[in-house]
Amino acid sequence: MSLFGRHSADETDSRAKLERKLYIAKESPEADFDLSDCQLKQVPSGTYSLCKVYRKELLYLQDNKLQSLEGGGQLSDLYLIKVLNLSSNKISLLPHDIRYLINLTELHIQNNLIKIIPDSIQCMESLQVLDLSSNKLRNLTPSLGKLKNLRKLDISDNTDLDELCSELCLAANIVQIELDGNQFKFPSSEICSQGTEAIMRYLCKSMDVEYSAPVTVVSSPVSGHTPSSIQNPFIRSSTMTWEEQEAALMEQENKLHQVAKEQREKFLSNIIQNQLVLDNEIFKVQEAKEVERQKLILAIQDDEKDIECLVKNFIQSDYLGPEVVQQQLAYEQAEHNRLLEIVRQNYDNLRKADVMRSIEALMVEDYTMQDSTTRYRDHLNNMKQSLLTQDLEGAEKLEELLKAKDQSRTLLVEKLLDDQDIQKALVASLLERVDTRSWSLNQEISLISSHLAKLSVIEQEKKKLHIGYNYNELLQQRVHLVNLLDDLFSQQNKRRMQLVDTLKEMETESSRSSDFWLKSYQRLIDTAPRTLLDVGKSLDPVLANYLLQEGVIHCLPFLVKFIFSDDSLMEISHEKLKANGVTLTSDREGIIRAIKWYVGAKSQNHNYEVATCMEPNAPSKEILDVEEQNCTGVVSNNETEVTIMESECVICMDARCEVVFVPCGHMCCCQPCSVKDMDSCPMCRSNIDRTIKVIVA
Repeated sequence: MSLFGRHSADETDSRAKLERKLYIAKESPEADFDLSDCQLKQVPSGTYSLCKVYRKELLYLQDNKLQSLEGGGQLSDLYLIKVLNLSSNKISLLPHDIRYLINLTELHIQNNLIKIIPDSIQCMESLQVLDLSSNKLRNLTPSLGKLKNLRKLDISDNTDLDELCSELCLAANIVQIELDGNQFKFPSSEICSQGTEAIMRYLCKSMDVEYSAPVTVVSSPVSGHTPSSIQNPFIRSSTMTWEEQEAALMEQENKLHQVAKEQREKFLSNIIQNQLVLDNEIFKVQEAKEVERQKLILAIQDDEKDIECLVKNFIQSDYLGPEVVQQQLAYEQAEHNRLLEIVRQNYDNLRKADVMRSIEALMVEDYTMQDSTTRYRDHLNNMKQSLLTQDLEGAEKLEELLKAKDQSRTLLVEKLLDDQDIQKALVASLLERVDTRSWSLNQEISLISSHLAKLSVIEQEKKKLHIGYNYNELLQQRVHLVNLLDDLFSQQNKRRMQLVDTLKEMETESSRSSDFWLKSYQRLIDTAPRTLLDVGKSLDPVLANYLLQEGVIHCLPFLVKFIFSDDSLMEISHEKLKANGVTLTSDREGIIRAIKWYVGAKSQNHNYEVATCMEPNAPSKEILDVEEQNCTGVVSNNETEVTIMESECVICMDARCEVVFVPCGHMCCCQPCSVKDMDSCPMCRSNIDRTIKVIVA
């Protein structure tokens, strides 16, 4: 994670300023560590360890963009810090590890987002000044009463804080409490306006504790390190010239170099002293090694004398008489033969036992193998018999199931032939499916619904990625699409009423024949366009989009014959359109332009795929002809699944969006979630007048 903002205009200056301040903090012998006004989003890594190593007592992190104290290391390394300034940041929570700051005397965290003070603050027994002004405090922790050295407490400009904790009176050394007395209920505003002593007396009375005046302190140990006295070397003074500022910086750098030089000389002198001590120790070790070496030489000399004596004794034994030597050799040969005979007998016994054990193991293994073979054959025969039985039972059940299915189908067909209401419902359903106007309205509703879903998904993605967008332009587009959707639904209802009237007229004629509805159903199937009943194809939404842009979407029923044929759309001409029912010249020209735009878009998307499938030296005109032949206006099921932009409900995050909110036009909710108590849109929070249920095909 970056230490600075992602789009900060002065990121380079802030980085340079941070590096310079880190260098000054390391090289300067002063006790302060100033990292203020560096546009930091988190504490630089190793900051707390540097405070511990360089013995810093004052840490300034104000005027940054910190959200927490993480990243700088372990807070336990700040046990030497006496002043900590975290004002003017974005910190919302103080960590529990702040209890390790046992030597802290001043804590400034004003102008932040603090809501709760942790109970671990009671471990900071040296704390004298606590500034919590301009935060989001709602209540105070009773642990503040354990801060026996607390002198000043500032809780002003906390709009949600209207009560003091009674345990605060236990911090008897408080001499100043700054708060907004007009908004307090406990103690009342009258007591708050009387000053700190009146507030402490009131709290002591509520706790039934005797009030004691605070102990007077002659001088504050951190009086010279208040945040107001911090000198920032990077703020240019209006009364100093550039030369004076440069001279001041040079003087400061000279001081730093002088201090560094003194530290290096001191370090070198320490190294020389350590080297002398090390040389003395090495000399002592060498003397001890020399003594050990002399002792080793004497021991070697003694061993050499012993070996010389042994050699002399061995030489003297060679001069013994031959009779003695022969007697010794005969004795050794007899002993050798006796031992060899004992070993041979033991070996023969051992071999015999091994052979018997091997024979026994082979017999056991042979018996086990025969038994296993017998069991395997019995088990195999049982399995074959069981499989044959199961196969026979399955065949019988399948035969019974097929018979039952045939009987059920026969009954259903007979019932269908006898039931006039069912026949009428089937005719009504088929009539709406084969009606060209109803099909056109359904396609337009699906197209506009998919556009609303896409706009909602695009707006959600831009919000997730924090991309700026023109809200008013998207709102106008959604409102326009919602108006078109309302108009299409009204037209669809009118068309359904017309179809209902047609069925009523047909019903008056049904008395003429008993199988009138079946004949009507067969007549509709025979005369209906095969393209409308083809469920394997659907209208390409890209073509419908271009028809909508040219304002000729109402001519979609006249194009059904061309769209669902195998011929290319480029073969459509003014004469064919006029012959098919498009009488207006402007409508024909709009259709021709939409087809050209559609073919051009298809050519750009599939140019690479077609070119790779043809010969390498094929001319571009042939490639274009292949592309135009593929532009029929319909897409397969696989292509339709790819072109549809999935949009999930923003409430349950599971079902697809089916409901459009009016008037904002957002399509971001499913039907089950929309029936709940919902007064405003979950995306833009605008009021909901009504909802429209649509399903994207």
